[in-house]
Amino acid sequence: MIWLFLLLAQDPKAAFDRGDYATAVRLFEAANQRKPECTNSLYIGLARYRLKQTNEALIAFRAALQCDAKLVAAHLALGDAYEARGNDSESLSAYLQVLTLEPKNPAALRAASNLYLKAGLHVKARPLLETLASLAPRPDAHADLGAVHAASGDQALAAEQFREALKLDPKYFPALTGLGNLLARAGDHQTAVPLLRQAAAVRPKAWEARFLLGSAMNRLDQFAEARTELELATQLGGANEPQVYYQLARAWGGLGKAAERRAALARFSELTKKEKESAELQKQAARLIDEARALLQSGDLAQAAQRLEQAREARPGDATLLFRLAGLNFDLQRFDVAREYAQAAISISPATWLYHYLLGLVEKGANRLNDARISLETAVQLNAAEAPVFNALGEVTLALGDRAAALRHFEKACALAPAEAAFRQNLEAAKQ
Repeated sequence: MIWLFLLLAQDPKAAFDRGDYATAVRLFEAANQRKPECTNSLYIGLARYRLKQTNEALIAFRAALQCDAKLVAAHLALGDAYEARGNDSESLSAYLQVLTLEPKNPAALRAASNLYLKAGLHVKARPLLETLASLAPRPDAHADLGAVHAASGDQALAAEQFREALKLDPKYFPALTGLGNLLARAGDHQTAVPLLRQAAAVRPKAWEARFLLGSAMNRLDQFAEARTELELATQLGGANEPQVYYQLARAWGGLGKAAERRAALARFSELTKKEKESAELQKQAARLIDEARALLQSGDLAQAAQRLEQAREARPGDATLLFRLAGLNFDLQRFDVAREYAQAAISISPATWLYHYLLGLVEKGANRLNDARISLETAVQLNAAEAPVFNALGEVTLALGDRAAALRHFEKACALAPAEAAFRQNLEAAKQ
């Protein structure tokens, strides 16, 4: 028992603060067993995230929010973790939840506006950026507001915001490129070119500055320098950007190099075609999803699944689409296929209780009862307010011979949904 005494004597927060995250997880989990607290789950998640156990961290953050839905730090941590793994929709949802609790939270305002800008939703980003800029002088907020105004066509307001950013930080790269590009397009090359040269000096390995400077040189008919900057842009990361090759073709044309101009235009056409094909593929996926919805309503599950399979080729990382495919295949009793899709959805969004619940049902249908129990217990950990999850967990634990656990789960299901006769019948059967 000495080991238990030593474990209890340690401070989990101290272990976390000194960076001993594995020990911190053990200590916070032990503390949670003695006396459950919402912040314990939060710190377990933070420690697991630093151990690069992202899935477990996300589940812990959800558990913290299940305990306290107003725990701002857990919403922020959830948003950061999802953003790091590229799940922008889940990340944005978490940040917006913070803003419903704290409308002036700087971290959430910054993160949510970034995601809106990334998606091209400038109208939604604007009020967040205005609030962020009003809280304290921030060059990033002013520069992004400048980009929002430029996208909406208000060049004067855009220039004003870019200049505000440069007052706060004369070397702020997005403001230098934003204002330089704005002025170059307006024909004020005398002011624009020095700004773009300064941007290239601030970030010499950023292809965007080289591209904008090369484009400005083209407008000034300085084709040799334009070619140099644009070729550098392709080497620094702009090799898949069609507009770079369009400007490069223009520079080669100005230099009288017909063969090089044709090669640049061919690359421009190739990349433009790929962009159009990608956009068309997304439109086709949307049509297939609509068709699947109509087939599902008519009861043709097999054809609905086929349409969603085709849509998945265009959206391989769409967790909602994978979940729908898992559900359809479960209804068709294709348990192996359903399991594959459910697990794929969980790999993208591991803290969504509904995905674990469906996987639990799939495993239950395939008679893999221990796996079903694990998935359903995870679903309960993420959302303890869904009666069907407790009922399914009761059925699984009863089949495994754990009658006491089954009774607890059936009682919980009946408490959450007292009008559901099937849950009551399961409880009475378990009692007998």
